[in-house]
Amino acid sequence: MNLLLLTEKNKLEKNLFLVDDERAEHIKCTLHGKEGDSLKVGFLNGNRGTGILISVDKKKVIVKCDDFSLPPPPESPVIPIISLPRPQSFKKTLHFIASSGIKKAYFIHSDGVEKSYWKSSALEEKAIEKELFLGLEQGCDTIMPHLVFKRSFQHFLAGEEFASLCENKEKLIAHPYHTAVPCPVKAERPTLLAIGPESGYIEEEVRAFVEKGFQAVTLGSHILRVEFALAAACGRLMF
Repeated sequence: MNLLLLTEKNKLEKNLFLVDDERAEHIKCTLHGKEGDSLKVGFLNGNRGTGILISVDKKKVIVKCDDFSLPPPPESPVIPIISLPRPQSFKKTLHFIASSGIKKAYFIHSDGVEKSYWKSSALEEKAIEKELFLGLEQGCDTIMPHLVFKRSFQHFLAGEEFASLCENKEKLIAHPYHTAVPCPVKAERPTLLAIGPESGYIEEEVRAFVEKGFQAVTLGSHILRVEFALAAACGRLMF
């Protein structure tokens, strides 16, 4: 935890906040926080600041923060379009999305996605919020990403929402085969990045993206898991 993310639920009064979840033990036992110490804090969907520990216990911590004047870090130019991965990979993907400054991401169905993935408890609202919250604290960010879920590949690509999404953007599809070119370095404008399941997109799906103006790109000859492919591609596009 590199930043303590606070919400209205934590507010005791104007500048005092109570943390009584597992993060209290983390501050006490892992960070070895004690009264008078300072730490980075942020307000959910707001600014960041510095907090002072008023009292520290394994079960509850009280933090004083008089000023949230530091804006959140810049958002990523990348908007991922990801074939829904298996639940454990989905959790890791969410964590990366939040910690890397991605503010909007689409999860879609495709040929290689098991239908059972859509029934996973990992897609429950509270489970998603937990992973995103952890990711924000890791990345010292405060702005919660917006996730969109689409269960039909064909309907999504044929819809007005997708057409509008594609306007004035670089469009890439990660496709680790001989028809792809190396992934570009440093995105110069907002970039849509389509990433398939671990088995990859089938050729028909690749053609559907290409017909919409997407360029097939590769990160090399190795096939990566979804969360690693997203991280590797964003590493090239964001920095």
